[in-house]
Amino acid sequence: MMENFTAQLLELEQLLKTVRATVAPLAADRRLRQWQQVNFDKHQDLLAEFGFKPGLKRACEQTRTTIIHIIKELDKLDNEYGDLAIDVQRQTIKPQLVPAKIALIKSQSDLLEPPLLDLQEHCLLLFEAEEQARRLPTLGGLLAVTKEQSKSSPEALEQGLKFFLFATREKPDNRTASLADSFASAAALEERLRELEFDQLPPMAGSILEQLRRAGIRAADTIKAYIEDFQQYPPGEIKAMQEFRSQLVEVRNSELSALIEKLPPLTARYANLLLDLASRSQALRQIELIPVFLGKIKLLHDSLQILPAQLREQLKSPGSPLNPERIAAEQAVDFFTGLRGMVLSVKMLFQSLGGSKAVSAAELQQKTVEILNKCHSHAARTEAQKTKIRLFLEDQLAEYAKPFPFELLLDYMKKIITIHGGQLEKAIHGWAVQEQDTTPDQGAQEGGQPATTLARLADKLEIWGERFEVI
Repeated sequence: MMENFTAQLLELEQLLKTVRATVAPLAADRRLRQWQQVNFDKHQDLLAEFGFKPGLKRACEQTRTTIIHIIKELDKLDNEYGDLAIDVQRQTIKPQLVPAKIALIKSQSDLLEPPLLDLQEHCLLLFEAEEQARRLPTLGGLLAVTKEQSKSSPEALEQGLKFFLFATREKPDNRTASLADSFASAAALEERLRELEFDQLPPMAGSILEQLRRAGIRAADTIKAYIEDFQQYPPGEIKAMQEFRSQLVEVRNSELSALIEKLPPLTARYANLLLDLASRSQALRQIELIPVFLGKIKLLHDSLQILPAQLREQLKSPGSPLNPERIAAEQAVDFFTGLRGMVLSVKMLFQSLGGSKAVSAAELQQKTVEILNKCHSHAARTEAQKTKIRLFLEDQLAEYAKPFPFELLLDYMKKIITIHGGQLEKAIHGWAVQEQDTTPDQGAQEGGQPATTLARLADKLEIWGERFEVI
């Protein structure tokens, strides 16, 4: 007969265990104990200023009394259940009385549901407030309160924090850039620039592109050196904020009552630091230009990456002014045209009769193309450059007699190299690029995108680089 009550007793036992398992940990919960140490009367206004929900004091008091009440009732119900279970096991109770006693204990257990729901609501309020308190002693957590309480403009405070995070953030952030990201980008751009090859172009065209590539590499090196120097020797405002951030970590890990008391002075200190950083960022405006500067280096790289293929097409195209064969043909015709050309033809004829090598229009054209495709540079601005071109031509024209026609051909080839090199340089330097940023020194096309040329882009990199030179 007593066996019929086993399932009901087990169900009752499980109910009491579940309630105790819910309440007992709360009695020892560190978060609740810390709220009980907070002087709500003293910090009522402070809590409101920092955005805490009202009712924390009542929740703290009710939580303490509710936990005591529920545990006391549980102890009483556990005793009643224990006595009943023993009576049933030993069969010292009349079977007809057992259902009534089980129902009584169950009804008394049901009475715990309302205080349990209140306890849950109060604990949730206190736990959320505790999390909020732990989030406040952070650079982001204090910003909103600082902007509300400070007399300074919110924009200046935000600018100070933005400058600090940009200068010190080490981990990648998809939303905003940082000096660490910029250094990595500069290093990657430098590597990609060094990997560019122009060996499929004639040496003269490759030499012009190489000068532009070196401008990009110098710019990447400049920004890397600037960032390294900045990170190694940061301004005093950066160091002060780093120390403040370390202080926030200590506050965040302190007892809740101590944390709350420290919030007002932390906020005041934070406002001053942010204003100092904002002022420093104004003095170091080039910091804000780093991502734009990197964008210009990337644009240069991307342009140099696709330009060689277009140049090869123009150098091969019969109608292109950059085609060496076209230039050679046009100049060869001029060389032997007119009275001067007739005289040269006669002199060449007499020289050939004497056994020396003469030059025809076809031979001159072929030799010109050969020299244009071998010459590395048309620059003759310095004596060293002039000497280099002359030695190159002396080697290419060694088969011709001196002084005639050697000196004549030497001057002629210098002229052709200058013409061809100038055309190449004009085409390459004038190649149009589309900049994605807008700065005061840029014009704008009708479409609204800033327009510039490859040469101007390289010049800008040099000019902008002066802003980042490490002294």
